[in-house]
Amino acid sequence: MGQRWSLRARFVLVATACLLPLLGVVLFVLQQSLENSRAQLLDAQTATVDVVSRVLGARLEEYEQVLREVAAQPAVQRLDPDAASEVLGQFRRARSENLYGLFLISKDRQTVARSGLESDPLPTEITPALERALGPPGELGVSNRMTLASGDEVIAIALPVLPQDRAEGDPIGVVGALLSVEQLRETVLPFARGETVIAIVAEEQIIASRAADDELDPQAITERLARPIAEAAAGTVGSVAYEDENGANRLAAYAPVGVPGAGWAVLVSRPAPTTYAPNRTLLERGLGAVVAAFGVTLLLAIALGEWIARPLRMLTEQARALTRGDFTRRHTPTSGGEVGALSEAFGAMADRLETQVADLESAREENAERAEQLRELHRRTVRLQEDERRRIAAEIHDAVAPLITGALYQTRALQLGDSNGHGSRNGSESREPRQQIVDGLAAVGDLLARAMSELHDVIFALRPPDLDDLGVVAAIERYVGQIQRSGLNARLEIVGDPPELTPEVRLAIYRIVQEALHNALRHAAADEAVVRFEVTDGVLRVTIRDNGAGFDPNRTSRPSSLGLLSMRERASAIRADFSVESRPGDGTRVVIERRLEPAEATGAAPIAYFPALADPASAPEPTPLWVDQKRG
Repeated sequence: MGQRWSLRARFVLVATACLLPLLGVVLFVLQQSLENSRAQLLDAQTATVDVVSRVLGARLEEYEQVLREVAAQPAVQRLDPDAASEVLGQFRRARSENLYGLFLISKDRQTVARSGLESDPLPTEITPALERALGPPGELGVSNRMTLASGDEVIAIALPVLPQDRAEGDPIGVVGALLSVEQLRETVLPFARGETVIAIVAEEQIIASRAADDELDPQAITERLARPIAEAAAGTVGSVAYEDENGANRLAAYAPVGVPGAGWAVLVSRPAPTTYAPNRTLLERGLGAVVAAFGVTLLLAIALGEWIARPLRMLTEQARALTRGDFTRRHTPTSGGEVGALSEAFGAMADRLETQVADLESAREENAERAEQLRELHRRTVRLQEDERRRIAAEIHDAVAPLITGALYQTRALQLGDSNGHGSRNGSESREPRQQIVDGLAAVGDLLARAMSELHDVIFALRPPDLDDLGVVAAIERYVGQIQRSGLNARLEIVGDPPELTPEVRLAIYRIVQEALHNALRHAAADEAVVRFEVTDGVLRVTIRDNGAGFDPNRTSRPSSLGLLSMRERASAIRADFSVESRPGDGTRVVIERRLEPAEATGAAPIAYFPALADPASAPEPTPLWVDQKRG
């Protein structure tokens, strides 16, 4: 399926594949940023909880210290109403900014004295604080939030009063103070910012709270955090994530107020980083920027893919045209770089392919012509073979057969003459019949010698024995002698020492020389020919030159052209260079050149060809190999 995708689609796919890890990294960074923001927010909330808890603890400890000073007054320890009222009034006036009112209650819950509460009876909600102060072992008691008849919201703290002469034991009364809830709110007000909610809670009741945003409901928040609040009141410090009544994610930190007997907890709640307005805006803008960058990158990938694919499509069309054999279509590169280089290389390849196709067509035509020439050569060879067979048969019939027939008749005549002579003379022999027999035998011997000579010439024409026995030079010299008897003035020139050649090379050179001289005699009407055999710088060069009519080597209509093809094929078989130089009226020059192998370039002949080397004592006079030797 991927093979059918366009380059533009692949660019988009690659760009998407590259953007996905980047998008993952961005999302990971955003997620880590949110996690860090969440951790920082929790740290800030925990710090706020700790600060508020310490401030409240310090304030309660301050009130506890005031109450201890009041409880230590002799008038209070005597439970003297008038004197105790005076003492309470003095302390209240000294702490009027913090204390709503002071009171002194006896062990039987009767009010002994009070200050600032003359018109308001004590609320019944104060009882738990009194019970804690009066009960053993007698410690600070703190009440929940209470509402006075005047509508003011207060809390009460109570401390046991011991007898004057004892430092411990059962309390004889309780001294207490009413604290304004509004003042507690003012205590935590500086820490409330934005959507932050700070609450002081106890036993599922909000003692005091502050929310900077008026739309936030602290009561709803604390109701959702009943369990964490209970854990904080029990002395646990922690944090929790939750959803408010609107479904928004928020984080809350909680911690106990560090005053024994208070049972209060401080709760700080803020929106989670993902729902916090500035963070949410930043997140939305960041995601929008990522999506925009993703889209812009895809558009750029599409444009880049189209920009690169366009010249490639044109090259594809050119390639398809080339497959159809159309070499006229060309694509001119309009861009540089790799695509431009590819286009130029493709154009160069197309030009070279066009040239090669043209050369191939030319070679095909030439091969067809060569094949036709080879077929004609084969037909001519067959004709020549048949002609050669007829010639050999004719020579044997015309030259050898009559001689042998004459020798046969002469022998029979001698037999008849001998028979008649013996019968007429009754067994006596005369001198005249014996002379006739001797002359007859001499004639028979001469006829047989001539027959052997004719047979030797026929055999030499078929396969010169000198070619194997004495070498190619001697064989060529022998053939040159035969050509001379046919009417062509031919001669052999030798330059340098003749090399030792392989049988295949000897035969090929001999047949080429034979064909060249044959063409000079039969087709060129030459009266003079020269065969030059030379070795120069390790190169064997054989030149056959005649003064005949000459011809145009580029034309193949001559009968000798097939002979030239045969000579060229023989030269190619022995890895030799073959050339023909001719012009009408200027004769013909055939040249064969072949580089000699190291063993051939030595020019040494086998020892059998040199009897002096085999047996120096019986060596005859040295005779050049190219001289025709008479056979006995």
